[in-house]
Amino acid sequence: MMENKKGEIQFPCPWELRIIAAGDKTAVVRDELMKLLVADGQVPALSEGNSSAGGKYTALRLTITARSREHLDSFCRSAGAIDGVKMIL
Repeated sequence: MMENKKGEIQFPCPWELRIIAAGDKTAVVRDELMKLLVADGQVPALSEGNSSAGGKYTALRLTITARSREHLDSFCRSAGAIDGVKMIL
């Protein structure tokens, strides 16, 4: 059995993403993220987090199963290309 070096990520693994969306486009971003999750073969679980005081931004949370670093990067690029996504954490 190989030992995991400290700090090394073992794939596949669950990976939590926080998506910051424009408040007025939250519904559209949520719908597009659900489509992306289904197309990627992920369990479509998405929850809404906090909104900014003025309602300008909304945080969305989702957990994906990252199959590799390349898969994670590709998924984040696809999510970031959705109109209304301001940031991915």
